[in-house]
Formats: sequence, C-alpha cells, structure tokens
Amino acid sequence: MCDNANDVPEACVMLQKAVQAPVFQVTNRSDCFWLGQLRSMEWELIDDSEPAAGVELYYFDGEQCQGGIARDIRIQLFCDPDAGVGKPLDYYVLEEDCHYSITWPSKYGCPVASGGLFGSGAGSWLWFLVFAFTAYAAVGCAFNIAFNRAQFGFDAMPHAEFWRELPSLVADGIVFSKAKLDEMMSRGKTSYERVDGL
Repeated sequence: MCDNANDVPEACVMLQKAVQAPVFQVTNRSDCFWLGQLRSMEWELIDDSEPAAGVELYYFDGEQCQGGIARDIRIQLFCDPDAGVGKPLDYYVLEEDCHYSITWPSKYGCPVASGGLFGSGAGSWLWFLVFAFTAYAAVGCAFNIAFNRAQFGFDAMPHAEFWRELPSLVADGIVFSKAKLDEMMSRGKTSYERVDGL
C-alpha cells in the first residue's frame, strides 16, 4: 500500500502508460489513469476530533484531468478490529471530478495500544531496568541494615563488593576487547613487495 503497484495494469501498458504509481484507475472503456505518486503522499486522520475512527492515506499529483487538475485519491482505513487486514470495498466514490476515495475497513486503521506502564520499544526497557535496579538497591539496603547490621551507606548496598569492583572489571573488558580488535585488524592487512622492472 505504501509502495508503487507491483504490476502496472494491462490496459495501462497497452496505452503505453507504464508509469510507476501506487494506484491506477482503469475505466470500462479501458482508459487508464494514474491517481497519484509515491513521492506525493500524506498520512492523515479521517476525523481529527475522533482519532480512533481510522487513518487516511492521501496520494496526489496524479495524471491530469481535463482543465489541468491533477487526479488524487484518499484511501480511508476505517478502524475495524474484527476485519483483519480487510479489503477495499468494491466501489469508489467520485467526490468531485478527478478526486477519488476508497473506504477500507481494517484492523490497521485502529490505534495501537501503548505498552502499559513503561511504554513500548527500547525506551521501555531502559525505564524497566532503572526501576528494577532502584527496587533491588532499596530492598537490598533495607535488608542488610535490618538483618545484617550494616551501616547506612555504600556498605549496606547488596553485593557491595561486586559494585566496588565493577569499574575495574569494565576497564579490563575494554582493554581486552581493544587488544583483540587490534589483533584481528592486523591479521587482515597484507603487505606487498615491490618487484623490479614492473
């Protein structure tokens, strides 16, 4: 849907209109028109006041009609969670001359639910890790102070010895990785000798 048509309709090829376009119109008289261009497309809400109604893909700068008006088409993906991918309805509505609209009930017109408390994507994992580390530190410190008689401060931190050694462990890992990378890079270099007379 967001790309040029895989196959140019036969009627368009016969009329030597093998133009790359996302949408074509073939009339009953086998006339062929391209209705927009991939470089001229916009996504919009069908209804700004009701975003859950669906989305609209608008292609413009299509083949010119009489009077020099460029054809355009709006593909309206109405939210229908039960429709699956859905399919376009079998008719188009001619809003005005050279302006077309297709309605397409589909689950892809519906809003996507957020990922819950932490959102979704890579940012959600970062927030989850921050939250988990904070909980780990707070519960561990409380436990160590209450049951192990640790003094308030860094010594109360759970696994305090590990956290003290972590910076040096990371530094060692970086030095080791750099040495291995340098070794691999030096193996890939080939030297050539100059041959006299060539």
